[in-house]
Amino acid sequence: MILGVDGGATKTLCVIANDNFQIVGIGSAGPCNYNVIGVEKARMNVELAVQRAYSSIKNECLKGKIADVGCFGIGGLTTQRDYEIISSQIVPVNAAKNRIIVNDVIVAFYAATNGKPGIVVVAGTGSIAYGINSKGESMISGGWGWLIGDEGSAFDIARRALGFATKAYDGRGKKTILTEMLMKEFGVSDLKDIVPKIYHEVTSTNIASLARIVFSAAERGDRIAIKILREAGKELGQSAIAIARKLFKRDEYIIIGVSGGVFRASLTVWEYFKEYVLRHIPNAIFTPPVIYPVIGALIIGYKNLKMEINDEKKMTLIRSLENKMGKLQD
Repeated sequence: MILGVDGGATKTLCVIANDNFQIVGIGSAGPCNYNVIGVEKARMNVELAVQRAYSSIKNECLKGKIADVGCFGIGGLTTQRDYEIISSQIVPVNAAKNRIIVNDVIVAFYAATNGKPGIVVVAGTGSIAYGINSKGESMISGGWGWLIGDEGSAFDIARRALGFATKAYDGRGKKTILTEMLMKEFGVSDLKDIVPKIYHEVTSTNIASLARIVFSAAERGDRIAIKILREAGKELGQSAIAIARKLFKRDEYIIIGVSGGVFRASLTVWEYFKEYVLRHIPNAIFTPPVIYPVIGALIIGYKNLKMEINDEKKMTLIRSLENKMGKLQD
């Protein structure tokens, strides 16, 4: 069995697959980025997701067995110190016979490219990009966190929306329906009444969830909302371009994939991202937005066991996971 985990600032998903590329177990829990929620809560959520995945296995021959390899894609893993904390205090030692612990962007990369040279850009609660070339050289761009980075992420989109709304309220900026929409969201009749709520009652993840208001405003034609989303696409595109310039030759064809809720929720971000990237990387080959990054964790696991994954086997995994996810929601 192969165990795969995709965990970030919003949720943790654990899936278990067999050697026939079928999902046999699935479990989910809350976020596991310890920079956001702390080590203890991160550990609890990873353990809970893994426990739920093992408990959901129906096959009597597999019940009670431990996965041969487990790949854990964990958000917030940037430095050696992060790795030491995550490997010793967050990821259960007994979750699998052999553990592989990587940043969740690497899991998304494998889900997008199947491990082939290329680039992936992730835009969820936060944002980060990762690339690897044919020589095995790799690079990360972004991933600096909500306070000093994460441009193009849901948090960044929401933060900018709040800024434009306050400017419109003060008369320092153009009018936008974001002002009224945000007041309705927070249940206030005056925008100034959101200040104590923003600074004392919500977390960075809660702020990021406000991005959905920007997506809605853009669909209604609000120019400020569209501007925010186009600039998000540009920021995310710049991360991909930075990696391309460092790792690839200008005339190379480069596979570029994307993952995360921002790309899935906003066609504006996705389309402008592609448009901006193509101006600088004319040979870019885009793959569809990744829906299940955790598939990348399984691919890494299979490769660790010397089992090659082609596109057909990858699709078998995806269809099996979709079926399991549907039953989980039912």
